[in-house]
Amino acid sequence: MIYYGITVPPSDLPDIVRREDYGKVTEAECRVALTNCLAKGWLQVIDEPARKRIVSELQRGGVLGPVYGHPNVGSVDFTDSGAGLWRRLVERCWPEKGLSDYTDVVHEKTAQYFRTEAAAIAAIEEIRSGDDVVAVTGPAPVGSWRVQWWRRFPEGYRIDFEEQRRWQGRGSGGETCYLDRSVQSGDPNQLQHVLDCRNIALAEWLLLQSMESGCFRNSAVNLARDAAKSGNRYFGVTVSDEQCREGLEACLRYGWLRVVDQIATDEVRTLLGADSAHLALPRTAENRPQECCYTFDPLRHDKLVPKPFPATYWLGRIDFSPAGAALYRTISSEWLGGDWEDALLVSRGYYWEEHRYCAAKEGFEGVIEKHIAEGTRVLANRVVSIGPWCARWWDRFPAGFRLELELSEP
Repeated sequence: MIYYGITVPPSDLPDIVRREDYGKVTEAECRVALTNCLAKGWLQVIDEPARKRIVSELQRGGVLGPVYGHPNVGSVDFTDSGAGLWRRLVERCWPEKGLSDYTDVVHEKTAQYFRTEAAAIAAIEEIRSGDDVVAVTGPAPVGSWRVQWWRRFPEGYRIDFEEQRRWQGRGSGGETCYLDRSVQSGDPNQLQHVLDCRNIALAEWLLLQSMESGCFRNSAVNLARDAAKSGNRYFGVTVSDEQCREGLEACLRYGWLRVVDQIATDEVRTLLGADSAHLALPRTAENRPQECCYTFDPLRHDKLVPKPFPATYWLGRIDFSPAGAALYRTISSEWLGGDWEDALLVSRGYYWEEHRYCAAKEGFEGVIEKHIAEGTRVLANRVVSIGPWCARWWDRFPAGFRLELELSEP
């Protein structure tokens, strides 16, 4: 995991490694492997002297970066020996890695939305404390607004803030809607009481709750698996994947969830088109992914080029029905109180400057086309030659190029 830049304390690393789909390795096996890698001098736990040595070494060599920042004290990272071993493995297994590009968003403007003016003001105070924030404006009333197509508020407030940073390896924020459950203090027993009164099984509720995230709605198997995991994560109860698959079948049968077809797609478009409510997250509300697919270039059959997803991309996925969305919000309100959606974190990065680094110009091929296929406006772009640079402190290049992009949402 270290080459990903996932450098965490040694107590956490084995658990993270065993979650990866590289094979059936246990956390215990990963702990043994970590001990062995430390003993062989391939990995190290970064302390303050080690961090200072790395910073000093890069400065003396005039090395730009690291794109992804310096390692944190207390985290596990490569040693020089381990980094050398990894590079030799990469050269043998992935010789094309030299054309990998690395992204660092250095300037970004973001809008955030809130149900209440008080929540917006509280967020402003927190945002202003950030090291990279250079400006904050608002709150400004927005009137009625929507997040997803099924979540509408009669009023709300918007704040805007601007950040400038470098060498953090950050990507653009894009559209984000996240329910911060850490600030919610609902009693699981109270939830069970609410569900019992409505004759709703816990597995069925977990399926409804999983619709907050769009990450696992592409298949019934993934959605059921996520719902089962959330039972333990949020309520400390064990619900099997099979129970959640049965719960999904029930939710579909009751009409709370539906498999998206053209009729459902047209229904959402009609709903949004007839409503004057502001769309805080247009892509999210319209079920338009900020992604693209690839097809062969008709002029070069050995080359893949990006293109927008077809209008049918969402067909076959799982979504709320209007009745299911209303039921989910009603149960949540009965359980957590009428202000439960104050825990929503709604943000949209609408302008950003993106720097990409690569050892060769060919590594930037298709980057601009990909942004355009995803619906992003490319306002400006240029490529500049640079000297020594590094993606991470150990991943160094004697020279390279930087693609500088200025981008915005439509």
